[in-house]
Amino acid sequence: MRRITATCLPAFSLLLFCLFACTQARGAAFRDRAAFEAAAQNLHTLDFESVGRFEYWRGDTIDGLHFFNVGFGAVVGTWPGAQGKALISHGVPEITYFRIDLPPGTTAVGCEQFSRPMEVSTSAGEKVLMTQGDGSNFVGFVSDAPIAWLLISLDAPEPTPPAVVDNLTYGQKRAGNEPPRPLLLTYGTTGRAAAFDSVALTPEPFTVHTPYERNLSTDGRTRVALLLAGVRLDAPGEAAFVTVRATDAQQRAFDLPVEAVGAVKNLSWLEQVVVRLPAELAGAGDLSMSVTVRGVESNRVTLRVD
Repeated sequence: MRRITATCLPAFSLLLFCLFACTQARGAAFRDRAAFEAAAQNLHTLDFESVGRFEYWRGDTIDGLHFFNVGFGAVVGTWPGAQGKALISHGVPEITYFRIDLPPGTTAVGCEQFSRPMEVSTSAGEKVLMTQGDGSNFVGFVSDAPIAWLLISLDAPEPTPPAVVDNLTYGQKRAGNEPPRPLLLTYGTTGRAAAFDSVALTPEPFTVHTPYERNLSTDGRTRVALLLAGVRLDAPGEAAFVTVRATDAQQRAFDLPVEAVGAVKNLSWLEQVVVRLPAELAGAGDLSMSVTVRGVESNRVTLRVD
């Protein structure tokens, strides 16, 4: 297996950070990290120790997660009561409003939160009011619906305290002993596959053959990279557990050769699957694509092969 370490993605891949509707769904809130982690899987944690000073008017990005506030910036620094570095978001005198936009497909999120009082809520409708008398600094949520954002807020007589956050953890809700379901990403504007030529970094439409000046292989075949969330593919031998299927308008199914899988550099939650387009797909037009990881099939997306 080859680990994918592309240092950048084409501009259209920035559309991954699509917003989900604020859907009311069944969910649960946790005040104990161990219980939260038992109810979740495929977890990623930001402890902010390796992040330098992080300050920008209204918002900034770490690991592809967008941090937004209505005050004068979020600052990573030492904060009394937190171990090492914590993320501090200063609000305006009358209100604290600190939102963290999460990766697509997130259904579990938790963090340590060190300022009181403070309301912590999610786009899925769950909320917890953290007070001075709480016995735990942790709050976490799992939901049946995607959690687009986590919001830490307080609207009270001034001055309101800043939001102080550490060990932000996000992933997917655990479904028994089933592996997590992969999520193929799409353009936020069109709903079509977020995929690109693995060499030229160009989007669809694709052709099965690529001119030699834009192809690193000797066979001249096009390789397409598909973007996945919700799973991890960075362990040795993981490619053996990944399959990709394309279905054309006549409902003919094609199994595409998987040539590489792995994590995307600098985005710990994002994976790539690189497939070779077989000659049989020449002129196929729109194809319905899915990726199966360890027996669990993803959503279906559309891409075009001319």
